[in-house]
Amino acid sequence: MTIAGTAALTGAVAGAARMRAASALAAPRNPADCPRVARVVAPTSYAPVLRALAPELAKGDQCVRVDLVEADGRSAPTVAQDKDADVWIADDTAWAHLAPPALLAPDGVHGQGTVLASSPIYMVTDQATASRLGLEGATWLGLATLLTSHSDIRLVVRDPAGSGDGMVGAGAVAEAVWNGHGMDASAVAMETIVPKVRTPRSGPALPQATGDVGVVPEYALLPVLGGGTKYAVLPGGDFGAELRYTFFPTAKAVADPQRAAVVDRLRTVLTGTAAARALDAAGLRSPGSKTPPTSGRDRVPVLNAPALGVLGGHHVDHIFASWYRNDRRLNITMVVDVSWSMSDPAPGSKAPVIDLVRRGSGTVGQMLPDASRVGLWTFGSHLSGTRDYRVVVPIGPLNAQHRRALADTVRTLAPEHTGTGLYDTILAAFTSATKAWTPGQSNQVMVFTDGINDDDPGSISLAQLTQSLKKAQDPKRPVQLSVVGFGEHAQMGAVSKALSPVGAYVASLRTADEVQAMFIHIATGGLHTEGVE
Repeated sequence: MTIAGTAALTGAVAGAARMRAASALAAPRNPADCPRVARVVAPTSYAPVLRALAPELAKGDQCVRVDLVEADGRSAPTVAQDKDADVWIADDTAWAHLAPPALLAPDGVHGQGTVLASSPIYMVTDQATASRLGLEGATWLGLATLLTSHSDIRLVVRDPAGSGDGMVGAGAVAEAVWNGHGMDASAVAMETIVPKVRTPRSGPALPQATGDVGVVPEYALLPVLGGGTKYAVLPGGDFGAELRYTFFPTAKAVADPQRAAVVDRLRTVLTGTAAARALDAAGLRSPGSKTPPTSGRDRVPVLNAPALGVLGGHHVDHIFASWYRNDRRLNITMVVDVSWSMSDPAPGSKAPVIDLVRRGSGTVGQMLPDASRVGLWTFGSHLSGTRDYRVVVPIGPLNAQHRRALADTVRTLAPEHTGTGLYDTILAAFTSATKAWTPGQSNQVMVFTDGINDDDPGSISLAQLTQSLKKAQDPKRPVQLSVVGFGEHAQMGAVSKALSPVGAYVASLRTADEVQAMFIHIATGGLHTEGVE
């Protein structure tokens, strides 16, 4: 071969090699060939997005292959821990409250808490029931009103512990009452509503009979619209409920530079331009979008109301305690004022205030499961010698014997000729509860009084109470202190301010219904300061 021919052949081979290299770069890489793996735990409704984005994640030198485990509901964070996941994607931000200690990276670190997608939740019902809801403003509060006052209206919702659909759907009803009438009223409403709830074992929570009102997220609703069944779909006129799909890197992942790089690549793609199409195909919206997915255009109502905020931790606990009796695990000391003023009639009633306490304390004992621990104290100035309190039922598990002792003692509660020895009693009860602290339960002290510290010679001052409580606090054995006053008391504001350094909840009640509602709220999760200011 001539030199020219050799040169021509060499050039042709080099050109072919360049073409093959260019072709290889242009061709999408098989995701299975990518050596970098992101272990991801995600809800079933978001899994299609991850699968659709696999080719995008596989591009370039920073490719990532997703090892996906699907997990829904409150078991998902435990699955993420057990699988040593790099990222847990939850179908709502509120699930973070249930994450095991130290599982998640700090807020904001490597995108911690980034909302990836959303899905509005609608009230879905028949036309006749929709008209009745319309008379109540077509609001979530109107739905709660119908559910509590009409036996023929039933809520249909997925298992709150099993999915964000159920947790946020149930939460929307509970929050409507909470926002409108307070947390105690919400507890009472849920005690009425939950026994009538229908929970589908699979599929969306759609109505099946007249009077059913399903709470259904948009991603699950769109596939059934336009079929043989005609549904009335309402978005809620007071607020919009929605799922917020949230990106939660784990602390272990972000502590490792190689795993952290995988986390960052994953977040970049899940929040990038390619994600919009994948979300749309899955029936999900981009975060904060007012535009429904393509399959929902002109088929779902416009969202005009402001979005409901992310449910706080206590609010999530409130939902579960309303649904599942065994979630009502309290370690609680109830401390009841038996000063003589407790014999006065309650406003609007001929019955004395002590009757309200008997009824409420009995309700707590009946509503709590065997796994709870309950104690009962009474107090008044120098009630037992120089001491202002009396332990009438020592704290203990609610077995049959303890339940009988509690019920018998509650029935015999009676006012005594004494003043109100409040401050010394609060300190003693809080200190005792800290020593009796039980892991895995909500540890509480609830003090009920119809007066402020008076006729109590030798009592510590309010300032001394504050300092002593701060010393008695143990971060490893947290106890929630609640002080509930009945009636009008100018000093209650001073008590609230003085007890704020220890995170105490201080409230004033004015009616018999409020007292009973407060005791029901104790039984379904306890009283907390969060979200009630």
